Amino acid sequence: MKSIWIVNQYSVTPEYPASTRHYELAKYLGKQYKVTLWGSNFIHHNKQFRFSRWTLAKKQFMEGFCFLWLGSIAYKDNGPFRMINMLLYACWFWVVGLFQRDKPDVIIGSSPPLFTAFSAMLVAKIRKAVFILEIRDLWPDSLVDITGKDDTFIIKILRWMERVLYQKADKIVVLTEGISSRIQQKGIRADKIFFLPNGIDLENVSMPEDCSVQRNTIREQMGIGQHDFVFMYAGAHGPANDLMQIIEAAKLLRKESKIKIVLMGEGVEKGKLQQKVMEYELDNNVLFLPAVSKAYVQKYLSCADAFIICLKDVPLFEGALPNKLFDYLMHDKPIITTVRGEIEAFLKRNHLGIYGNMKEDGSDFLPTVIYNLAQGNMYPLVCLGKEIVEQYFSREMQAKELVAIIER
Repeated sequence: MKSIWIVNQYSVTPEYPASTRHYELAKYLGKQYKVTLWGSNFIHHNKQFRFSRWTLAKKQFMEGFCFLWLGSIAYKDNGPFRMINMLLYACWFWVVGLFQRDKPDVIIGSSPPLFTAFSAMLVAKIRKAVFILEIRDLWPDSLVDITGKDDTFIIKILRWMERVLYQKADKIVVLTEGISSRIQQKGIRADKIFFLPNGIDLENVSMPEDCSVQRNTIREQMGIGQHDFVFMYAGAHGPANDLMQIIEAAKLLRKESKIKIVLMGEGVEKGKLQQKVMEYELDNNVLFLPAVSKAYVQKYLSCADAFIICLKDVPLFEGALPNKLFDYLMHDKPIITTVRGEIEAFLKRNHLGIYGNMKEDGSDFLPTVIYNLAQGNMYPLVCLGKEIVEQYFSREMQAKELVAIIER
């Protein structure tokens, strides 16, 4: 039986509030291969250790595959300790990967961070395994777009690593068509790239049996009235998400007491967002919820009347198709996106949602979009999101497509 390694420092199990893409792919790949999923003992999403702080390596057997957790150091924000964390994890994987008794036939190295993917490539070449590079986000392009710094020493190192990875990979898996286009612009052949988007494991989607009861109970606990219109954002609260534009929109809608905005998740920007809500006296308009595990996220999403996908307005994110989109689609409710490009085209093509921003004072102005949607003044949306997910974005179906790549 062939042995497949999937290496992603940020891999998690379903009880964590993060993408379980690789856990789910490993589960289905495990029906045909011997699969090992590599993750970090320090969980990036809640800044806690899964096991003891001093755990260097620990195996857990999951749903037909092995999860191998490697030790790393703790960090809080996007400071130097996070960079050290990424470097140490990549080095430790290189050491453990070289001497692991199980010899891999295929190694899938996922980026970001690039360091882990680069380490996976080195192990694959030394152990004579096929190397598949997966790009979830374009590093260092996204770092440059967010920070505006393109000439630092670390960016130059990352650009070199990026070039080597593209050249040495036997196949490159991308999560969006936008990422594929950007990689081709860097000189990589189209036939070397394979599109495998985010999706949902329909087998384990935790949809409430009685959504109306769950919905009303949770809304009541949050102090939301029966006739309030709730817009919900679920995901990271970081610089790339630029959630401050939602707060600014809420400020302009302050007098619309029936419009509620719920921000669910964690991140380095959350404290600033909460402070701004207090400064603007929006406690009655904007509510914050902590991040919840994948197992419970659908229950909370059922409380919304519409959803928001929020990203920083930079060219790179015009090619984004974030994982939260597919969680939203399961509820057949309209979605607002604050970024143009692939998300906007997907929503409009399928009559699932609309675009809104804080720059253009017109029909696309975000407060206007929110207000009109809450008032029922927007053009009718079909919102057959669940049907689209079942047809095109099932994780089991995606695993079969990945098997076909591996076999070729």
